[in-house]
Amino acid sequence: MLDFLRKNASGPFGFALIILLVLAFSVWGIGDIFRNYDSGIIARIGDREINSQEYLFRYNREINRISNKLERFISSEEARNSGLDIQVLSNLLVEKSINSSADVMKLRPSDSSLKERIKNTSAFRNAFNQFDKNVFIQVLRQNGITEDLFFKMERDTIVQSQIYRALFENINISQEFSNLIYRFQNEDRSVDYVILSFNDKDASNIEINSEELVSYYNKNLENYKTEANRSFTIIQLLKSDLASDINVEEKFLEELYEINIDNYQTPEKRSYYLIPYNSIEEANIALNNYSDGFDIDLILSQRGLSIDDVIQSQLAFDEGLNEEISEVVFDIEKNKLFGPIQGPFGPTLIYVSEIYPSFKKDFSEVRSQIEQNYKLEKSQDKVYELYNIIEDQRAEGLTLEEIAETNNIKISSYSSINILGYNFNNFDLSEDLKSTIIENVFQSDLDYGMDPIEDSDGNIVFLRIDNIEKEKQRDFESVKEIVKSDILDMKQKIMLDSLSKNYLNDIKGNVKTLEKIADDLDVAILKKYNLSRYSFDEVFSKSAVNEIFKTNLNQPFLSNVGIGNSIIIGVVTEISVKQQDEERIVEINQQNEGELKNELLFILSEELQKELTSEVYPERLDFLFETINAKGSF
Repeated sequence: MLDFLRKNASGPFGFALIILLVLAFSVWGIGDIFRNYDSGIIARIGDREINSQEYLFRYNREINRISNKLERFISSEEARNSGLDIQVLSNLLVEKSINSSADVMKLRPSDSSLKERIKNTSAFRNAFNQFDKNVFIQVLRQNGITEDLFFKMERDTIVQSQIYRALFENINISQEFSNLIYRFQNEDRSVDYVILSFNDKDASNIEINSEELVSYYNKNLENYKTEANRSFTIIQLLKSDLASDINVEEKFLEELYEINIDNYQTPEKRSYYLIPYNSIEEANIALNNYSDGFDIDLILSQRGLSIDDVIQSQLAFDEGLNEEISEVVFDIEKNKLFGPIQGPFGPTLIYVSEIYPSFKKDFSEVRSQIEQNYKLEKSQDKVYELYNIIEDQRAEGLTLEEIAETNNIKISSYSSINILGYNFNNFDLSEDLKSTIIENVFQSDLDYGMDPIEDSDGNIVFLRIDNIEKEKQRDFESVKEIVKSDILDMKQKIMLDSLSKNYLNDIKGNVKTLEKIADDLDVAILKKYNLSRYSFDEVFSKSAVNEIFKTNLNQPFLSNVGIGNSIIIGVVTEISVKQQDEERIVEINQQNEGELKNELLFILSEELQKELTSEVYPERLDFLFETINAKGSF
């Protein structure tokens, strides 16, 4: 090709080709050829990568989780503004660092343990409580992930849980750390304070002319618009509704129980010690000492370890660090020391401290679950059956009302719903599905042929937008009094801010006391006792409490009230800590153990990234979201 171009570059054909190339590059540019190379990779740690598919799966899952928690839809823009995109990336970096380190240690779950884990996942089972490949594929499709990605994520999750368990299963918080946390959480403060506020008499002295009203209105037009609302109709195919119409005979349920009897048995579990040594010689010496009568506590003491350092508690066969270790553990007797074998941290001795036998659940214990699983499986078939019928009827031109009447299914209409979902009262739908419906309603134009929505549980909703009420600018005369009130609030706030700062400086400079200020304002000094860091109310806002706990004893503080435009000015009069006892320390340790583990994980991740070859490209997130927004959706 290059020889061809060289030979013809000086001729008329070559000249025409060059013109075409110039025009093409001027229209489409050449930046994407070079800039986007490898842009699907957001980070590399060791041999591990974070690609755009995995990142978006985790990002969207977090948006759904937060939306469900807040009971309203969280947009991608709102999530990014709050830093969720970076938080998801940070969490993935921690996981990839752990897994890359595990690769170096050659920690890898066996194929048999992975298959067993997937087979025992209830989400992938059919009505007969058996693993169903079709159900498995359907769940993956609903979550937008490929089979290869799923297996990769599952392997990584198993390894992560093994390492987390080894690191944190018996983590102990030091007494000094507990005391610091206890003091922080149980410190109380008492304050004297007065509230500065404007009354009706003060407000009457503030003049606002018509020019000022019009000017403020024009500068703040966005504040004076009607709310955007939409009306829509839905047909909902819910498994829970369809399941209630399915009858199952008792004999059939008993047959299902017998067919799947293995699924109702809890496997044998064992607790055991993994005692690592620097060499096989050292391990054999310890083994001989145990044979000569040394107890296990002495063996650990000689190695400089405690039980908490080596214990693996109540693990089934497939939950061990690897298959080789599990085979040894489940082959030796209780209170026997065995080894040495090659463990992930060197030559290792194994000691089984406890055996928990397997047991089987009776039919009566699992009957309701068997019935529920069967009904859900059958109802899922019914959902897809109705889905196909409705799609055919929509193609024939039937309205949702005609479809609902023909198939005797539920149809619901909703009017004047805003983007937060107010007035969308439907207790049959999950919060996740309600959020998705609202998202689709406000991202679409008036349309009678919208695609149906399917959630992760297999429920399907058909949707039609009936009316769109766009936000409109309210004319000045209709909001004149509101504008006047807003200006009044603004001016009052400015005056109060100035007055309160003067008073604060007076107290700090010993010019006036709080008592003198109260006299000037003709108000009483109020008192608040035993104020904690979590004592938020309509008077003491979170910012006010934070300000109080940053203030030294007998020093003044200043803050806005929790509700309204008033201002608090006060003095910290007492600082105390609740009496410490063992029960409270245990409670604090439990509350803070999770946060401590997360902090330690981030520290460990940072150190691992220093040891491993690491590359992180946070700037590629901007390009990723720009590309997604250009396509119109996730």
